[in-house]
Amino acid sequence: MRMIMNKFVLHIIFLMTIFSSINVFAQSEGVKLSSESWETHRHGESILKNEAIANVIIEWLSKPQLSLEIRYPGGEEGELWVEELRDWLVSLGIPSSVIQLVPGSEAKDIINMSVIEVVRIK
Repeated sequence: MRMIMNKFVLHIIFLMTIFSSINVFAQSEGVKLSSESWETHRHGESILKNEAIANVIIEWLSKPQLSLEIRYPGGEEGELWVEELRDWLVSLGIPSSVIQLVPGSEAKDIINMSVIEVVRIK
């Protein structure tokens, strides 16, 4: 467990170093991940270098009590894409319990990711 946590901390330091000049919270609507940029990333280091993914991870880390909503294109292709993305996010330290997958992104080649507050009705 300690080794996993150390790895996670190293990933975060790496992200913050790469994107220290980016204003993560400038986009109130979250970030967009295009299928074009996704296709070029297939291993851990490349995933962390993707600006959209790095931004949403850093934003969630600053508000870990919130959830991460991922709106994805419908259909089999969209489902495969979002499942792979979720697996990467979990491997980078975001608990699967805070990730909400919602079909219906704005376009068939875009995934929208937002850090949101979930209102729970008791």
